[in-house]
Formats: sequence, C-alpha cells, structure tokens
Amino acid sequence: MRLWNDYEGTTIAGIYPIEKLLRPEGRSAFFSTSNGTGIPAVIRLIEAINDEDEILTRWKAVADLKETHLITLKKFGQTAFEGTPLIYVLMEATEADLSGILKERPLTVDETRQIATSLVEALQALHGSNIVHEHVEPVNVLATGELVKLRSDCVREAPDGEEGIALKKQDVHDLAVVLLQSLTLQRSLDAIGAAKLPAPFDQVIRNGIQGTWGLAQIAAALTPPAAPAKAPAPIPIEPQQIPLAIPEITEKTSPGAAPLQAEKQAVPPVTRTPQPSRDRIAIPVEQDPPHKRWWIAVAPAVIVIASALGWHFLHRPAQGSNAAQPVTTLADVGQPKGTSPAPAPVSTPVVPQPDSDVTQAAASGDETRRWRVVAYTYNHQDQAQHKADEVAQRDASLRPEVFSPSGAAPYLVTLGGAMTRAEAAAFKDHAAGAGLPRDIYIQNYGGHPQTSRHSTR
Repeated sequence: MRLWNDYEGTTIAGIYPIEKLLRPEGRSAFFSTSNGTGIPAVIRLIEAINDEDEILTRWKAVADLKETHLITLKKFGQTAFEGTPLIYVLMEATEADLSGILKERPLTVDETRQIATSLVEALQALHGSNIVHEHVEPVNVLATGELVKLRSDCVREAPDGEEGIALKKQDVHDLAVVLLQSLTLQRSLDAIGAAKLPAPFDQVIRNGIQGTWGLAQIAAALTPPAAPAKAPAPIPIEPQQIPLAIPEITEKTSPGAAPLQAEKQAVPPVTRTPQPSRDRIAIPVEQDPPHKRWWIAVAPAVIVIASALGWHFLHRPAQGSNAAQPVTTLADVGQPKGTSPAPAPVSTPVVPQPDSDVTQAAASGDETRRWRVVAYTYNHQDQAQHKADEVAQRDASLRPEVFSPSGAAPYLVTLGGAMTRAEAAAFKDHAAGAGLPRDIYIQNYGGHPQTSRHSTR
C-alpha cells in the first residue's frame, strides 16, 4: 500500500503534476497542483472502493449549480496509478480558512455578516437541489480573493422524507454555531452566559441553533428590506385661493383689487356677462366730462370680469390635477345611492383621465393580494433568476419569479405571484409537496415598492 507522500512528484491522469501533500483525510488526500498552465489548483485523490459513480454524480451536481459561494470543481474523473484505482477532483486554490483566523482573533460584526451571507447563499443553492452538506464548520469556510466560499467536494444527496428534512435543519444549526464561534470563539450559547450578541445575530444565532428559523428567515434578517422612498409632500393650497363660487362685488369692494388680480394671472380675457345692476358701485357723475362719464359707466363691468377671471384660472388647476387629487375625480363613483352629488363649482365638464379605471381597480384589489410565497433569497439578481429558471423548468405550474421588495438586493425567488394570505398559505403547501424546501414561507409585502421579473422558462 502506497503512502500519500509517495504521490508527490508524480502525474495523475497524465495531466496533473502532484506537487506538495497538503493534508490527508480518511481514504483521500489533498495536494497542490496545476493544470499545466501554471495556474495553482488543489487536487483531491480518493482510493476507489466501488463507489466511484456515486461520488462523481455528486460532484457533477455541485459543478452544475455554478454557485458563487461554493468552491469551484473544475475537473473530475477516474484513473489508476500503479494498479491502484483512484477518483480525483480538481478544485480552485484557496488562500485561508476560517479556523486559522479564529485561532488568532474573533471576527468583527461586518466580517461575520459577510461570512453569514455567503454561507446562506451556498446552502440555499445546495438545499434547493436536494443536496446536504453535513460539514459546515470553520475549517471548511474558505477565502478566495475577496470571496467567502464553502467547501463543495464533501456533499451528498439528501435522503427522502423526515431524514432529509432533519439533515437540512442540521446544516442550519451548524451555520449558526459557525457564526457564534466567529463572534465569540465559543461553540455554545451556554458558554457565553448572559453576554449579549449584536443585532441581527442575537436572533439569527439563537433561532438557528434552536431550529426555529430556516435559511430564508436568516437571509431576511441579514438583509432587511430597504425603506420605501417617501413621496414628495403635496404643496398646500390655501383655501382662499380656491373660492367655491364667484364672489359678488359689493359696495365695500376696492375698485383697484380686481385689476391687480387680473395682472397677476396674466391670462387672455374671456367674455363674461356683467353682474346685474344691483351689484354695481354707484359713482357720482356730476360735472364730469363725457370721456370720464364713459369710463365710470364701464368700470363696474371691468371689475366683475377681472374678478371672475381670477377665480376661474385659479380654480382650473385644482380640477385638472386628477392624479394629485384622486378623491375629486372618484367622488361621483363612491356617491351613496339616494344622495344627490354636490354641485360642480363651474359648468365646464370634467374629462376623465384615460387610466382612471385602472387606478381605481388597483386601489381596490391590491390591498389583499400582497402576500407572496418566498422560496429562496439571493444577494445577486442573476443568481436569483438562474434559480427561478431552474424551478420553472422543473415545474412550470409553480410560476417562479424574481421579486425585489426594494428594487435592489435582496432578490427573492417567489412562487405563484401576488396572492391573498389564504391563497399564499395554500400555494406554500402545494410547493412543499412539489419537492421545494420545507422552510419556504409567506410574507405580506404590501408596504414596499415591488419589482418582479418572471422566469423566462
């Protein structure tokens, strides 16, 4: 029987030079190598014992996921070396693992958040393909450049039934323990006593260890939805600027007020019927020359017309802005039977906006159909779209789509579109029965701006 050190300096599969032994692990060992181009890589050799097909099938399933936060499996296959049957997998090289860092110091909150977000995405990708990890621990949390990745050559298919569900929950439990170790260097809540954990890890770690939270709830806590953008406040209009009726000109009205109002509006004149003679201002005309008597005679009519023009053009924008004042345009729709509608301020008919029916329908229907079934959560839209396409290819009746509560990360893979609460609860049970993760959940997104994109499958 050959020792693992004996493989140093040899070549595997006629392509990969075996350089330095990195570490043995059971009936396998890890070596540094390259693919003949000088690019550093890691190769794992396993002595075959009639389980070659099973292991190669697992590696292919992981490679097909193309998940950013799983170690990339570049090549894998079977070979033999001096009569010893082997299977091998070529993986990307890594720079460090979390266990080495924790020997020196705990992580900061921001560093722990990066670890948590990366591992959640990796486990969601595995569990979504019915694969369990079973080795979520600091030594298998690796760094490649700026990315945090989870080791991916040690996974296996989840068993059917309750056993598979329990193994996925164990992965979540182990994730919470890794986060606890990252912040406190301890492996149990009892070891930290009454020490308070920083938010959101106080909830994430405790619920993860106790088994009350799944990956979707942890992802939501790590990346809360962004606050919706506030609409600009409407500009208040003082009541006196919108009179309800044309003011009558009395003997106390200042003769100069109407010309000033007309000058401010700067609008073209409109012919109006003068007010009755009872509203005119009586001005003595004794001893006036003829041209002055003519001006005095028409002055009241000019005042009345200018006042009417000022009211008319001040009131017109309030009637035309149906979008800013929807109550005005929908008042007739909501008028109770038997109640006469309030008289219109002017006789000019109001023309309905083209989309008034759509706006009304949306206002009456969307209040209840705002529940969604959330299956997966991603920080990147392309990853969420890839998962939605994959679910659609598997079962188009689930109607997966990429949904963003805020228009940015996180990107959720939801099922069935917007529904009522009862519909969402029923659809969640249907999706779980169709083989999707058991930790899917429903949530009301009525208070958030919503952006969704359907699967192209």
